[in-house]
Amino acid sequence: MKSIGGYFELECGTAEPYHEGIYLNSARNALRFILRREKCAVVYVPKYTCPVVYDALKAEKVDIVEYELDISFLPKEKISKDAYLIFNNYFGCLGVCVHELAKKFKNLIVDNAQAFYSQPMGLAAFYSPRKFFGLPDGGIVAFSGKNLSKDEEILEQDVSCERMSHLLKRIDYTPEAGYKEFKENSCALEHAPIRKMSRLTLRLMGNINYMNIAKKRWENFNYLHERLHSSFPFAMAEDDVPMVYPLFTEDWTLRQRLIDNKIFVARYWPNVEEQNNFADRILPLPIDQRYNLEDMGRICEVIKNA
Repeated sequence: MKSIGGYFELECGTAEPYHEGIYLNSARNALRFILRREKCAVVYVPKYTCPVVYDALKAEKVDIVEYELDISFLPKEKISKDAYLIFNNYFGCLGVCVHELAKKFKNLIVDNAQAFYSQPMGLAAFYSPRKFFGLPDGGIVAFSGKNLSKDEEILEQDVSCERMSHLLKRIDYTPEAGYKEFKENSCALEHAPIRKMSRLTLRLMGNINYMNIAKKRWENFNYLHERLHSSFPFAMAEDDVPMVYPLFTEDWTLRQRLIDNKIFVARYWPNVEEQNNFADRILPLPIDQRYNLEDMGRICEVIKNA
């Protein structure tokens, strides 16, 4: 029976879901859902990718075949057209490559964890909305032309209220104050079973103004690109919205200079061994909706005043 009256709940919006698909509790489990549904036995995976991808494959007892990327971030070696192939839309900046590979590989699985706005291509795609928005958890599965409503109905629904602490502390205190809990909450997701996205995360997503956020990200991205001219091989499709600005650099001191100036840049997958050393050469500069052109100017100033 529905409760009436009492104290107010958290105010949430009513924005429509951005993607049609299955809304789950994590991107890791979104990939596991795809692997399980397709009964994949062998999957080709880029060496430069999140270890979470490998964890998901191992959890589903899938044989892994690694492949190298060339400097254009495309597979270096020849791969069978019938193979199950995972390809990342890196930083939300390689949508054209995704379109090309989707024409070649009928079983392409697109890792859109860094490309929330990009439409699904190939066999299936999976997303990590918390990489783009302030959410405690969540993952999305989108299959091309398949109705998965019955698959979703049998799943238990997750609960997220105990994974919110870092988001709340960041507002009331500082980013640093909630960082320990951010790591703890992320670790808790590593062992979470495949479940439907929690009611809390779904409701929080109802607050998101997707178009305004996309516009803001593009403004910040273009500002940096006009001034920094990264040599990253951008191949952006119309539906791409960048997660970060990937600055290619050989200046090994730049990351620490940025951090010293309270500009925090992640190092994506530093433990991954791959030929082109992308983890150290790419600085993913923040361009998200929390920042304006003045903030982008500060980033440029630190980079250029070496």
